[in-house]
Amino acid sequence: MAQNYTFTGSLNMTASSATGFTSSASQSFTLNITGVDQIASGRIDVAHDGDATIMAAPGYGRAVMVRNLDDTNYVTIYDGASSANDPIGVLEPGEFLFTIIRGTGTTTARANTAAVTVEYFAVEIDSAA
Repeated sequence: MAQNYTFTGSLNMTASSATGFTSSASQSFTLNITGVDQIASGRIDVAHDGDATIMAAPGYGRAVMVRNLDDTNYVTIYDGASSANDPIGVLEPGEFLFTIIRGTGTTTARANTAAVTVEYFAVEIDSAA
């Protein structure tokens, strides 16, 4: 059954050098979304010889966050049902991505040379988001 949600996202970044230079930026936003059928979160193992689904095809689009929990291997995230589709990010060990995709494709992942574990959060958005 479809539900209504308020989605809030934020990101804070800071870079500093040994010489004392510091730069920072922060941003946040809120989406009020209606008729949501999918919210997915958790951890999954992503193989290097097959594709893992992060979120099945939504009606309008999705907000998605994926973090690579592996210590040595990278994982590629794709906007489509398989790794034959467009990549949206390559996550080295410990890295994450957050993006909003305004399309109806499935979000998938594929590891490089060995299986990795990723943590993910994905929520379907509506046509007004």
